Amino acid sequence: MTRFALVLALSAGLAAAEPPSKVVEKTLPLAPDGRLAVDTYKGRVTVATWDRAEVSVRAVVKPDGECDDAAELVERTRVRIEGGGREVRVVSDYDALPKATFRFRDGCGNRPFVEYELRLPRTAALKVADYKSRIAVEGLRGDLELESYKGVMRLKGLSGRLDLETYKGDARVELERVAGDLRLETYKGEIDLVVPKGTQVALTEKVGRRGLFEASLSGTRSGPDLRVETYKGTVRVRER
Repeated sequence: MTRFALVLALSAGLAAAEPPSKVVEKTLPLAPDGRLAVDTYKGRVTVATWDRAEVSVRAVVKPDGECDDAAELVERTRVRIEGGGREVRVVSDYDALPKATFRFRDGCGNRPFVEYELRLPRTAALKVADYKSRIAVEGLRGDLELESYKGVMRLKGLSGRLDLETYKGDARVELERVAGDLRLETYKGEIDLVVPKGTQVALTEKVGRRGLFEASLSGTRSGPDLRVETYKGTVRVRER
């Protein structure tokens, strides 16, 4: 076999070995003070902001492991991108998959991963409902509402109202400024919040059994509300 033929054969083999995946892309109009709502299950959610009055969505659906019907599972997983104007909704839709909630056969999970790359107006609101994805949000000035089970969250450069709830998850949050109320709640998880030096908040805390709350703040009597609740989890708040 010539060297050229060998290269072709190797390239064909590598292409055949690549797991099946599909890409879904769409752009919809969204008002600067509108809202993007994301409902997903597992994978990745990466959010950036811009000055355009629109939302850009790119989703890559990938199988969880290798199995004979991986391509079918990917194909049956839908990414629904709907709305426009005041609100855009993005949903990882697994309704067309086999009815078993979980299935691990030959190292293959039932539900594929969905990896999102999203861009929205920097002043818009964002709501994310997640099960166990890796989530990154940066530069958002609008309100953020995030609920995750076993997710890993990295939130940076925020300046709107924040409502964060996690169960057995891990969150690292850096606020550019505190311009709205903050609520942090975790059960068996860990939340680290960093705020600008000199931040003033009205602090309310509820620490359950085996919970831990630590705060190092200049002022805790006035300003936006900071409500902290933890049960068997840890919440830390500090200035930078």
